[in-house]
Amino acid sequence: MRFVRFILEFFRHPKQVGTLTESSRFLAKKMVQQIDGTLDVVEFGPGTGSVTLEILRHLPEDGRLTCFEINPNFCKCLETIDDPRLKVINDDAQNCERYVDGFDCIISGLPVSLFAKSKREKIIELSSKSKTYIQFQYTPFLRAKMKRYFQDVKMKFVLLNFPPAFIYICKDPVR
Repeated sequence: MRFVRFILEFFRHPKQVGTLTESSRFLAKKMVQQIDGTLDVVEFGPGTGSVTLEILRHLPEDGRLTCFEINPNFCKCLETIDDPRLKVINDDAQNCERYVDGFDCIISGLPVSLFAKSKREKIIELSSKSKTYIQFQYTPFLRAKMKRYFQDVKMKFVLLNFPPAFIYICKDPVR
């Protein structure tokens, strides 16, 4: 059912959803490997929750995951996940500071390469307030933009995803 919901929402809002299919478990696992016992995780654009579920599998019992999802249909799907560490907020990721005081790690599935430049810059700038920012995209061309906000930017490639994806692991924010 999640798969069907995802496809329907893609056709309704292609620039908001960004892809025809959910993130693969291979992509989710590779992204979550980067959080290393972090307690306060924020997820931007969780969609139907394929990465969310993997985060929760690795999040410590005293951890907290706050998801920002703009699509109300995706929020309904996320709210069926029964885990007290999860909080789902139906709002734009740009507004996360209204709800969250601090965060150690941001994991993002937002299609920032499809966003207007001002929105893309706002999301990356906001993410530089975390210790670690993990962003996946279908293009390898965001590295220079990330380097303006983070001193350490590494990339990983995940072939077993449709389409194949690049993960940006950004640490050491430029202050």
